[in-house]
Amino acid sequence: MNKPKNTKPQSSTLSRMMAKGQAKTRYKPSSGKLLMQLSENDHKRIALLISKWLEGDK
Repeated sequence: MNKPKNTKPQSSTLSRMMAKGQAKTRYKPSSGKLLMQLSENDHKRIALLISKWLEGDK
């Protein structure tokens, strides 16, 4: 089985959408860090809440 040499792995649709969105908004890593600080890392609290919900379903 020969694979073409110049192919990169297929990215997910979500990854492609996020990349396009970041290009449109001129996203910079420093801006992302600032937003994370302002949101007080809510993603961690959300993940913790979801894990508690899942444990409650057992």
